Amino acid sequence: MGIAQTLAPSADINRRLIRLKFKVHIINGFLSNRKPLIIHCYSRDDDLGEHTLWMNDSFNFHFRVSLIRFTHFWCFFQWDSHYKRMEVFQLDDEYNLCFDTANCYWLVDEDGFFLSADNATWYHRNDWNP
Repeated sequence: MGIAQTLAPSADINRRLIRLKFKVHIINGFLSNRKPLIIHCYSRDDDLGEHTLWMNDSFNFHFRVSLIRFTHFWCFFQWDSHYKRMEVFQLDDEYNLCFDTANCYWLVDEDGFFLSADNATWYHRNDWNP
């Protein structure tokens, strides 16, 4: 019994180090098509280009995590006259939240930026710049 309790934490650590593939989904959650959501995502190594998302559209990308170079992805968001640049995946935050599903969902709407690991339970993470 004592051995199992001792091994559980290290087994959890090893399990967490195994997850090397993730997918990020960015979803236009605006309630109208009056103005599209324009995004441009990139990392230190990859430029994913600019994408125009209309209501309910999404953009997805997948990648392998680098534990040596500390994987980061940023996106620049524009909607009407609102702009925001923010991290959409970093090894510390999103890795831990999205670990179980290997998916990070970002819902962008009038109220800001919301993150989910299951596309159902959302956490408000950021607001639009004034």
